Amino acid sequence: MLSSTVRAVKTTLGGVRGVRMAVTVAQVEQKLKEALQAQEIEVFDTSGGCGASFEVSLLVSEQFEGKRALQRHRLINGVLAEELKEIHALSIKKTLTPEEFKTK
Repeated sequence: MLSSTVRAVKTTLGGVRGVRMAVTVAQVEQKLKEALQAQEIEVFDTSGGCGASFEVSLLVSEQFEGKRALQRHRLINGVLAEELKEIHALSIKKTLTPEEFKTK
């Protein structure tokens, strides 16, 4: 018979979806750079290193041209759809077009 501790570990590590890896700043940056051809990007792990909370402080992309803030945020959320299944919070601060970035 398995102890409750062993059962808890087996349940946590061997569930239907398998072992989940923490999301990293590098993963978030890479995914956003590739999908949105980001010219400038600043991403921070605000969870203290466990990969549960991130802040996109700055993202500059031509794909934001003609889009309002909500549309830009939805675009980012769409790119990070898989990562959002693993993290608890995503804060998006500044989303700018290259022209907006030059004037700020």
